[in-house]
Amino acid sequence: MDKWISTFVYEKHLCGAFLKEGEIILKINIYIETDNGSRKKMYRGYGALVEFYRKNGQPETRETYGCCYGTWNLAYITALKDGLGLLTKPCTVTISASNKYVCESLCNGRVKEWQKNGWYTIKGQPIANTDEWRELLKVAAGHEFEFMYHSKSSYSSYMQNKIKSAKNQNGNWQQTQIIG
Repeated sequence: MDKWISTFVYEKHLCGAFLKEGEIILKINIYIETDNGSRKKMYRGYGALVEFYRKNGQPETRETYGCCYGTWNLAYITALKDGLGLLTKPCTVTISASNKYVCESLCNGRVKEWQKNGWYTIKGQPIANTDEWRELLKVAAGHEFEFMYHSKSSYSSYMQNKIKSAKNQNGNWQQTQIIG
């Protein structure tokens, strides 16, 4: 069963994104999938599907898929970064995924705390994947986030097939930007 986990709004003045008066913030859903939930470092596929609705109410999607060598968290960070990279204007983003650590870290502001601490936890431990977290923060700037935990979404089977295809081709695949 889906469950709302956390919400965080990146402060516009900290991120350098300012909305003009009357500008509409679009509501976007991003679905994240990986081909393997193992915590070990390994070659794995990942994907992000961005869903939005046109003014006429028609749903539309854009997708990005790829491969990486690393942990489950790295694959999620990369998929989320790639999905957010499709957006060109500030949006309200609902992340639908099964990796609570990555999504909650972004949504509740923990990543900003790590950044302030020089990429160390409050216990002084270094943060893994700091370069990828930095890149994620760049593309997250100006957006509002909510996280919805899911083990499977309505897009899961479709995305798993696309991930398998991208992984078999040993490369990345991405549609064009969707906003702007």
